[in-house]
Amino acid sequence: MGKVSRWLRDNNIIVIVVVTTIIFYLINPRFLSGENVVAISRQIVPIGLIVLGQFFVLVSGNIDLSMGMSSVFFAILLGVFFGMLGGVVIGIIAVFVVSLMLGAINGYFIGKVKVPAFIVTLATMFIVTGLSGLIIPPRQMIFLRGGFFKFIGSAKLFGMYYSTLILLVLFVIAWFLYNKTKFGGYVIAIGDNEENAKLVGINVTKMKMIIFMISAFCSGLAGIILSSRMGFVQPGLDGASIMMDAITAIIIGGTLLQGGKGTVGGVFWGLLFIGIINNSLNLLNVQDVWHQVFKGIVIIAALVLNWAIRKQSGIEAH
Repeated sequence: MGKVSRWLRDNNIIVIVVVTTIIFYLINPRFLSGENVVAISRQIVPIGLIVLGQFFVLVSGNIDLSMGMSSVFFAILLGVFFGMLGGVVIGIIAVFVVSLMLGAINGYFIGKVKVPAFIVTLATMFIVTGLSGLIIPPRQMIFLRGGFFKFIGSAKLFGMYYSTLILLVLFVIAWFLYNKTKFGGYVIAIGDNEENAKLVGINVTKMKMIIFMISAFCSGLAGIILSSRMGFVQPGLDGASIMMDAITAIIIGGTLLQGGKGTVGGVFWGLLFIGIINNSLNLLNVQDVWHQVFKGIVIIAALVLNWAIRKQSGIEAH
C-alpha cells in the first residue's frame, strides 16, 4: 500500500484526468471518438505553448502576466508583415526577434532592476494590448492564406496535426532541459531560494533574462500557430482566456506558485485536463456565458480531489 500511496501522491493529476475523462464519456460517448480526441489535441496547442513558457517562469518564483496578450500581439505582427510584404518568412523572423527582445527587456527589469515580475509583465500586457489595437483597428482583420498557414493550421501526419506534433516535441525538449541540464537545476534553485542561488555562483540576472526570453518565444510561437489555425488575425482574439487556462493547467499539474517545485509531466497532464474541460463544454452545448462558471466549479472539484488524494496517501504512508 505504501507504493500505491506514494504513486497517488506524486501522480494525482493522472487520476483526476482519468476520472474526468470517464465522467464526460458517460455523459457523451462521442467524447472519446477518434475525431474528437484529435480535435482536443489541436485545441490545446496554443495553451500548451503558453504552459511551457510560464512553467519555467513560475518554477523560478516569478510570473509572466503578458504571455496571453503577447501571443495575440505576435499573431497580429505576423499578419501585418504578411499583409505588407506577402512573405511568411520575414513575418516569422520578426515575431521571434521581437519576442526575444521583449523577453530580454522583461528579464532585465525583473533580474537587474529588481522590479517585481507582476508589475513588469502587467505593464507589458497593457503595452502589447494597446499596440495590437493600434496596428489593426478594432473589428478589422487580416486574412492569412497560403501553404504555410494551411500546413501549420490543418495539415496532418499519421492522423495527428503537425501543430500537435510540434507541441509534443517541445514538451520533450522542455523535459530534457528541466531534468537533465544545469539550466533546470538553476531554475529550481532560484525559485527555491534566490539568495542561496547567488551564493552558489548562479548568475540570477542572466538566468531570469533567459527564462523570460523562453517565455516570450513560446508566446510568439503560440501566436503563429493560433493565427494559422484561425486563418486570420484581429485585436479581439482572447489572449486572456488562453493565459488563464495555461496558469490553471500548471497549478493543477502540481507546480507551486511560490516557485521551486514542479514537473513537466505534471503540467502536461494539467494541460490535458484543461483541454478535456474546454472540449466537453462545447460538446455539451454549454452556453458561453456559463463556460467560466462551469470551468471554475470543475477546477475547484479537481483541486479538492487533488487535496484528498494527497491527504489519504500521506495518512496511508504513515
